[in-house]
Order: sequence, then C-alpha cells, then structure tokens
Amino acid sequence: MKKSNIQLISAVLLGTIALSSCTANTGVATESTVATESTESGQMQPEQTAATTVDLSDQSVETVYGSQLPSYLNHQYYFEGQAVPLTESNFYFIDTYAELTRYAGYYYPATSEGYIDLSAAIDTTGMSEEMSQYSTYGDFYVSYSEQMLESALIINKRAAEAGVTVSDETVAQVDSVMSGIEESAAAANLSVDDYLSIYYGEGTTVESFRQTVINYYTADVYTQDYIENYEFDEDEINVPNIRYVLFEAGPTATDEEKEAAQAAANAIFDGAEGDVNTFAVDAALSYTNGEAADYGEIPVPDDGTIDPVFTEWAWDESRQENDLDVIYSENFGYFVVAYLGTTEIDEDSKNQLAVQHMSEEIKEAMESGEYEFYTTDPYEPAPTVAPATDSVTEQIINAANGETDAAVPAQTASMTGNKAVDILLVVLAAVGGVAIIGAAGIGIASLLKKNKKDGNKEEVTKSGEENEAEENEDEDRP
Repeated sequence: MKKSNIQLISAVLLGTIALSSCTANTGVATESTVATESTESGQMQPEQTAATTVDLSDQSVETVYGSQLPSYLNHQYYFEGQAVPLTESNFYFIDTYAELTRYAGYYYPATSEGYIDLSAAIDTTGMSEEMSQYSTYGDFYVSYSEQMLESALIINKRAAEAGVTVSDETVAQVDSVMSGIEESAAAANLSVDDYLSIYYGEGTTVESFRQTVINYYTADVYTQDYIENYEFDEDEINVPNIRYVLFEAGPTATDEEKEAAQAAANAIFDGAEGDVNTFAVDAALSYTNGEAADYGEIPVPDDGTIDPVFTEWAWDESRQENDLDVIYSENFGYFVVAYLGTTEIDEDSKNQLAVQHMSEEIKEAMESGEYEFYTTDPYEPAPTVAPATDSVTEQIINAANGETDAAVPAQTASMTGNKAVDILLVVLAAVGGVAIIGAAGIGIASLLKKNKKDGNKEEVTKSGEENEAEENEDEDRP
C-alpha cells in the first residue's frame, strides 16, 4: 500500500513551513495544499480564505487529539536555567504526535480513536539496541519529542549567539498568519487564545504561539546559514563511483533463487574478463532483458545511506580503478560491481552532508550535557484506549494515503485531515534546524524497520532510514 508523501523528519534537508487557517469546508490542509502554499524561496504563503462560522466552543485538546495526548502536554521544561514556554514544548510534542500518528495502523498499533497507541508495549525484537530502553510507545514518544525540543532550543541559542535572525519579511508573514488565526477564532465563537489552546494546549496565547513560530523559523535560518558557510574537506565530497548490476536474492529468497542469482552474477563477471566496459554493456543488456533487478552508476558516501556491504567494498583502502567483483548482500542479493574512481557529490548531497555535520555537533552537545535541559514534571503512563479494529485501521491508512472518501471514524480528528471542524493546522515540514533532529536522535525509522504492514521491500539505498519515495519505486538503488 502506498503512503501519501509521508516525510520523516530526518529525510528532508531544506523545506518550507506553511501555516493555514482552514475552514469547515476544507477541513485540514492536505500535503498537496502545502505544495501550493510554499515557494522556492522557502517563504510561507498563508492561504487567504474567508473564515466560515462554526462553533468550536465544545472542542478541546482531547476531542482533537484523542484521550492519550493531553497528559503529555504542559510539562514544564528548563533550558539553560530558564523555563521553556509551555507553548514551545507543546508545539514540538504535538508535531511528533502528528508525525507518529500518520503511521498509526501502518507501522504502529493504533487506538480505536484513530491515533498511535501510546500505551502499547513495544516489541523490540530485531530493533536497534537503543530501542531496548523503551517499554511503550509512550516512552519512545516522549524521548523523541524531547530530542526535537532540545535540538531546537540549542539551535536557537546558537543562532542568537551568531546574530542570526529571521527577515522582516518573514516576521510580516507570521503576523499575517496570526491575523488569519484571529479571524478564524472569531468565526469559531472563541477568543484567539482559547482557539489556540484547543490545538496547542491549555494556556496557549497568541503572543506565545507567535514567538514559537518565530523561533521555529530562526532554527531554519540558522541551519541554512550553517550550510552556506560550511567548508568541506576534499575527501568529504569526492567519493567512490560505482557501476553495478543487481541480481535479486533478498531475505525471503529460497536457496534455489539465491543459487540462480549467484550464477547470473558470476556469468556477467566471467563474461567481462576483467574489462569494465564489457561489463557495462553486458550488465545493461541483462537489466533491459529483465534478468537483473537493477543496474546503474552511483556515488557512494560513507554515511550509512548505502547498503553496508556495498559501502565496505567501495571504500576498501586497496580499491583500484577498474576493479571488478561479485559481492553478496543479505538485504538484496548478488551485485557485480566495478570501481570507476572517485566523483564529486552534487550540491544536494553537499547540503545534506553539511546538515549531517551540524547534526553530529548538536547530538554531541546533547549527549555531553553541554546545555542544561530537563524537566521535573514526570510523565504518567498513557491511559488505555481500546485498540483499533481491522476496519478502523484500514480507514486510518486510507486517510493517511489521501483517500479522503474513506469512512474515517469521527474521532480520528485532525491527524487524518477528515475532521469536519474549523481547525488550525501548522504544517511542519522538516526544515533546517528541525531537520537535524531525526539524525541527532533515535529517529522514527528505528521503529519502521520491523513494523511495516505491507510487504514492499526497503529501497537498496537505505540503511535503516526511510526514503520519502520508497513506495512504488521501480528502481532499487544500492
């Protein structure tokens, strides 16, 4: 089953944040709406729509986000001796909850209300050792949210120290959005503070929310500034360039299938007689004829994004230009590979590498305790909610896939975009400063590896990280 543009925080380098006040006629903004509201300049373009009168006076955090989330909001955190505004901590906790709930029923257990079940126990079999510290999805949720929040606070502090601020144009756009929120609140028969409190926790005010959004943008600006000023070493941006052909024999392959894949790979290797050009012709023909699962040429950074067996061969210190070999990956099968020398990575890869370095810096700062960050407000286990039935789970998945005609339960609220109320949505694309958080911490992908509901194989280019376009891709790159 194909997901609909679900993005992991760690998967996006640069993006935009779009804020919109959605009416009862439109429900929650979908990701296609985000695309039309964003520009190449990275500035938000709030949708200008007239507010539709709808009474939300009976709505609350619980009616929007379900029974389990409210107890996780309004916990007081401290950073560098200062109390973190509750709106800011709620902002990141709600963002994480929204992200995880996009996968409820697809990767994670879901409740009958249509959200990730934070009370459910985690079966860590086959997961990373780091995941063994979590007993429930609620434990994982708190840890991941805290990493998002602390990362953002660190980046904002560094931005202040570096004199990095958002532009006047961005501030004006934020103010324009806030004006739209005020109009929507009035149309909902609520004060703007009460309106915001429904979606970002009790006590949220227009002033606290505005500053939180400004801080979010500041983290993005600082990250972009970091990228623009990062100085690469030559050996960082010149990586092995590998031509390959894959004969598939992954984890579910039978012995016979593995033997056939190995024989096909050996035939290509032997037929080339050590000549890389001959190999290229034979491999391309094998792929064209449908005998090979994949064929291509790829730069191989040593950053964990490529299959480890493939990477190890490419980065072997003894590797010489025009080397030709057959290697086996348990994940994918038999590769015939040729070393073509080194190549310089493209600009997108350079940007990603710069963010990776920034991520490592922030991660080190978090792990070393360079910045004081804590809470004295403990979390109670999430209340138990009845699990989703198979039909509800299917409806949740359909809604997440953008199939808006699906009969989603009324309780499924804003996470699926099908709640028929006037609702504020802050679409958090994984931009700049926030993009580093997934790389700095455990990341949602730590859980995705074993809980996926459909049978599609992971893309060869991943090593535990999900790619936005992994579903329905015809080409599986190493």
